[in-house]
Amino acid sequence: MMPDMAALRTIRLLPVLALGLVASSPALADAIVCKPNYDYSVEVDGSYPKNATLYQAASPGMYYVDVPACKTGLLMDMKARKVVAVPREQIKQVDGGLQMNDTAPPTATAYALAVDGPFVQFQAEDKKVRILRCLDRPPIVGAVEMDTLVADRPEYREGMREYAPKGESIAALNKYTKKVQIDAFFATWCPHCKEYMPKFLRVVSEVKNPNIKVNLYGVPKGFTQAPGPWQGRNINSIPTIIVKIDGREITRMGSQPGAVPETELADIFGAVR
Repeated sequence: MMPDMAALRTIRLLPVLALGLVASSPALADAIVCKPNYDYSVEVDGSYPKNATLYQAASPGMYYVDVPACKTGLLMDMKARKVVAVPREQIKQVDGGLQMNDTAPPTATAYALAVDGPFVQFQAEDKKVRILRCLDRPPIVGAVEMDTLVADRPEYREGMREYAPKGESIAALNKYTKKVQIDAFFATWCPHCKEYMPKFLRVVSEVKNPNIKVNLYGVPKGFTQAPGPWQGRNINSIPTIIVKIDGREITRMGSQPGAVPETELADIFGAVR
């Protein structure tokens, strides 16, 4: 839990941030190693730059915020409630993360941060920065191209990068000769979609069969009562992946935890020859 619980009881920050406030912050003289945390998004002046990233330090309560438009890096100390400007030349890439080796200069610029409901926010240079859960971002709604979706959502890009589809299943999908249409309904605010959709998208990205067409539709909260392409299709939960072969709905894919989309698709195609 965070300190000053009476004042901050209603804050909905995820445990990784909240727990970081329990322990005292380490001295900046120690090397600080940070790994990217894609459960959070970095908003800058009301938008979400592609490479703006929150990094979580091994040291509790310490985070590095990379805002490409800022001249310096930004070291966020949740215990001290401040953000310290770190010269970029003091930051180096290590094992998929970052390391700051030196103490910040005594004259380093510091910015106050505030916790406002579910957000951590501060102003650095002339940029207004907010840290929020990726699931709390305004949702993508309606038809969306995969490249647009992946460019907009770092958590999807990272999930795709980490997933390794089974090669034999991809080969089977590439050989299928019937016409296939897959309509995928998902939500960027849905934690289950956040786990499943990157796997599905990685499979789609590796399939090079012109007979297979995939349509992606983002749905809003309360979608069962909202107008959109999901209406009239008996969609009551998400993600819903509808598979049509030669214009006829064959099945809806399972998206439960542990689902293997390429294997399921290959099995579906194998059953419909």
